[in-house]
Amino acid sequence: MRTDLFTTLLLAALTAPMAVCHAQFLETNIAMPPQTSARDLVYNPLENKVYTANVADQGMPPMRSVTIIDGATNTIITTVQVAEGPRDLCVNTTDNKVYVANYFADSITVIDGATDQILATLPAGDGPRALCYNAQNNRVYCANEFSGDVTVIDGATDQVTGTVDVGSTPRVIAYNPVSNKIYCPNAGSQNLSVIDGATNTVVATVPTGNVPRGIAVNPQSNRVYCSNYGSDNVTVIDGATNAVLATVTVGDGPTALFHNPATNTMYCSNVGAPGPGTPAACTITVIDGTTNAVLTTLPAGDEPTAFCYSTNNQKVYWVNEWSHTVAVVDAFTNAPLQLIPLGNPPVQAVDLCYNPVNERVYSANRLTYNIGVIADELLNTDIPDAQRLLLRLYPNPATDRVMLAGLADGPLYYMVHDALGALVAQGRTTDRTLTVRQLPAGLYTVAVQDAHGRHCVERLMVVR
Repeated sequence: MRTDLFTTLLLAALTAPMAVCHAQFLETNIAMPPQTSARDLVYNPLENKVYTANVADQGMPPMRSVTIIDGATNTIITTVQVAEGPRDLCVNTTDNKVYVANYFADSITVIDGATDQILATLPAGDGPRALCYNAQNNRVYCANEFSGDVTVIDGATDQVTGTVDVGSTPRVIAYNPVSNKIYCPNAGSQNLSVIDGATNTVVATVPTGNVPRGIAVNPQSNRVYCSNYGSDNVTVIDGATNAVLATVTVGDGPTALFHNPATNTMYCSNVGAPGPGTPAACTITVIDGTTNAVLTTLPAGDEPTAFCYSTNNQKVYWVNEWSHTVAVVDAFTNAPLQLIPLGNPPVQAVDLCYNPVNERVYSANRLTYNIGVIADELLNTDIPDAQRLLLRLYPNPATDRVMLAGLADGPLYYMVHDALGALVAQGRTTDRTLTVRQLPAGLYTVAVQDAHGRHCVERLMVVR
């Protein structure tokens, strides 16, 4: 099997006309409870729920809460009260828990993903700002902005097991599943701390540009990207050696970073000075994940803030905070497809998350106290019979191996993406089986194609 043909078949399974490439629209707005303003979102693939971290705006009573939304019906299940300043969320996919960083209370709230009950409130450092989850060791890490350290939590017991000193003003954090490392940019120290996920020790301090502000991991190339807001560039770090591979010049005020798994590219939002109208039009720099070359610069609205990727329709979304819109581009060509209005000012869209089960993108609209729900209008259109591969995954949920049951002949070619859109497995099978024992518990999208060009996309739940 030639490599070029193999790649062509796999890409065709995701790009062929099969109800995955149609128009998006604002389906509804979910009204938030009174006095709640969402500033962060996360999707729990084990429960098909969306969680919002809510704060009180100026002049409002001090409501601090997390609202839990049913991903199937887009209705609010409940709102639970947490401590002051909920700022970030992450999901423990091993034990089905959601963690909330309470910025002003120096604590972390733990919510049961099944029952929606608060399990614990844990101490953190000063100004807990960002969270990430280490699935390999079942640990949660919290970057504490003012104390210059990272709190480590055991995901099974919800006990704080240690505190790791890093640099000054850590405000973001990310986990690399390839090398089992945690990356913490230190905005005040102009460097980045690398923490070993097994030992919880700092194994490297990597120099960055001025005011490192964003962080993202590219699992396909095992590289880490750090945006430097004050020097208008991105530091590229080798995930294996911790060496700086490149410094890529981007636009003014680089902030948010995102990995596009469809083409192994990195997106970097360039926001200039923060706030509305400064500038009115910003940009997105697209960086090649293999060569680190800048491929193109895309126009954006005012302050592009957060990204997400649809595994079903292969599109990249980003929110323009002060333009009150969500931009949609083709993940393979970067061609702009749509600009979806979220409403009139004062809509301040600050975050996005993606629900692959129901193909919805959620936007946290801070100043209008609602959650925008974006749908794909033709995603569920039937596939023409000539293009249909009649296969089903069995068992589903699965723990070890999956059978491809149905009508097909010859070898089958597959790609597996996780709930965040990252490519986690690909290959060829002749015995109709896929091994999934190496995958963490969670929701995955499996694209399969045969030698005749027929294809299907199925969702798979892996449990442990």
